[in-house]
Amino acid sequence: MSNPPAEATEESIYKKISDVKQEISTLRERKYSSIEEIRKLRQKKTEKIERLKAIRLQLKTIFEEYSARINELKELKQRKEQLFEVIKEMRKEFEELRNLMKKTQGMNPDLLEKRIKSLEWRIQTSSLTLEEEKKLIQRIADMEKRLSEAKKMLKIKEKGNEERAEFLARRIELATIRQKISGLISEITEKRKTLKALREERNKLVKELDELSSQIQNKSKEIDDIQKQIDAKKKELDELTKAKKAMEQGFSISRANVAEVIEKKKKIAEEKLKKGERLSFDEIYALYGDHRGNNEDGDNIH
Repeated sequence: MSNPPAEATEESIYKKISDVKQEISTLRERKYSSIEEIRKLRQKKTEKIERLKAIRLQLKTIFEEYSARINELKELKQRKEQLFEVIKEMRKEFEELRNLMKKTQGMNPDLLEKRIKSLEWRIQTSSLTLEEEKKLIQRIADMEKRLSEAKKMLKIKEKGNEERAEFLARRIELATIRQKISGLISEITEKRKTLKALREERNKLVKELDELSSQIQNKSKEIDDIQKQIDAKKKELDELTKAKKAMEQGFSISRANVAEVIEKKKKIAEEKLKKGERLSFDEIYALYGDHRGNNEDGDNIH
């Protein structure tokens, strides 16, 4: 007789062990794949962190430059307003000077001095009536007054020429400042655009880093879960291996003692026959069965 159930049990244990080993291998592959993914994610995160540091440094540098240009622009605008006021006052003075020069037009100091000397010489050398002398003296007084005004006007004119040079210098300075202001406005506009672009990239990187951190966290949890599954499968494999060894040891002991068991059952059966008692199937088998293949059929004697 054979023992199909025992063979089936032994075969199922071997199959289960093979299946569990395959499952462990598959889980390990998944784990290694996840570890590689997490390595790539961390590398990507490191690169983005470095880029974020560089952008923040750029933002700091450009913002400092931007602030400096803003302050410079304010100072230039203030200077421009001051120059406007100075030039305005100078133009007012020039207008007054032009009006004054119109009133004193034709008043040549040298010519007036000659005429005064001529009149004085006439008084000294000519025989004049009292009335004529009085008139000449009056004319000399008028001319001296005009000479004084002419000399004063000459000084004003000289001063006006100096002020015109200063006026021209102020206008040149104003034109230079306007040019600088225009350049600064363009530079500030560009820096503002650059700052906006860098801030947008910074915010994008921060968001991407948050997403990467979340992915790394999820992958780490996934690796932990896989490891728990591996540990559970390894425990299951240990139990199956122990069960297999126990089964192998049990079959070995059973085969070693089968002859002794059959002999005992045979003696019991003989005693029962002598007493006329009814025999069980196992006892009949012990008395009359073919025990040459007891390694194959004797396993079912129990």
